[in-house]
Amino acid sequence: MRFRALLLFFLAFAASPAFSADPPAGTTATAGEDIDPATGLARSSVVRPLSDAPPVPEARRLPAQPARPHVALLLPTSSPALGTLAETVRLGFAAAAEAAGREAPPVIATAVDNEAGALIEACRNAQAAGALLVVGGITRDGAAAIAKSGCSRVPTLTLNEPPPGTELPANVFSVSLSLENEARQAALLAVAEGRHTAVVIHSASPLSRRVQEAFEREWTRAAGEVRGRLLFGGSVEDAPIVRDKLIGVNADMVFLALDPPEARAVRPYVSGMLPVYSTSMSINPRAEAIVNVDLQGVRYVEMPWFVQPDHPAVMIYPAPRAGFSVEHERLYAFGIDALRIGLQLLKGDRKAPLDGVTGRITLEGNHFSRTMSPAEVDGGRVIPLRAP
Repeated sequence: MRFRALLLFFLAFAASPAFSADPPAGTTATAGEDIDPATGLARSSVVRPLSDAPPVPEARRLPAQPARPHVALLLPTSSPALGTLAETVRLGFAAAAEAAGREAPPVIATAVDNEAGALIEACRNAQAAGALLVVGGITRDGAAAIAKSGCSRVPTLTLNEPPPGTELPANVFSVSLSLENEARQAALLAVAEGRHTAVVIHSASPLSRRVQEAFEREWTRAAGEVRGRLLFGGSVEDAPIVRDKLIGVNADMVFLALDPPEARAVRPYVSGMLPVYSTSMSINPRAEAIVNVDLQGVRYVEMPWFVQPDHPAVMIYPAPRAGFSVEHERLYAFGIDALRIGLQLLKGDRKAPLDGVTGRITLEGNHFSRTMSPAEVDGGRVIPLRAP
């Protein structure tokens, strides 16, 4: 789960019939590669300028190729820090494009080695080459760079939210995987289920702090009250201390801002009389029941991809290759929805809700918001709940 903190997003350049085999003019493909905690997020083909190619004599220059209508997917798959995650997003994007068939324009994926100048240059080159839609920017800095670049002559979708205060041009939209968004939805779920006072248990990690703060902001906004905050040290020996500190605290629920091992250590020391809420930061829905059994009764919000595998919107997409971690599988599902959102932008159908594999997706301003499915751990298995 700490790996996921690098996310909040992303892809091997396995050839897919939905993807063009031809890279944009002036680039060539070779093989590529992971994520950096500093990004706050979410390997394959490396695209480099043909700098060593001999110059073509002027008399023999070929005429410029006509622009080819396509969807441009710009991802840092050649970045040492982000390459693995970017490649995973690309694979999901490819799966969705293949499922869409003729409904989707050809997709040209371009690898960049960073989300700064190389990303903006690739965006401009893609538009010059006939891109109908540009998708890219999996870090906040990358999303901000696109928003500020003026590279938005065609609809553009960033795969992260730019920092607060960044103004998005009319033609630039964003979507993201965000634990903070899950924390806000968990707060609303608890309020809808009649909870009013909470104790928050968190660790010292930056990700835990962000989830805690997002929960508390939404909780107090929705008329909830925080009755206590407990810092969990992380060791098994610290877990019984949680039980002692909860004695005498008058609250009607507990919120966990912990990673899976921490949550499994703490949950048995929280009274069964206190409902427990969390985010997917605390739960691995692919773990064996014997692993998750200590999380009995924990409620949170989850992607339909994990809790509604029989849903029509989920069934039509292939599962990722064996060996994917749950963090990579989330990014794969995110790639699927990124392509589907892009197709809606191309159709001009921006306001229509999308039944996505990562949640129900609606446009709010220039941001596509994901409402996830309420879920609960029961007998070590994650099961869907009826929405309150």
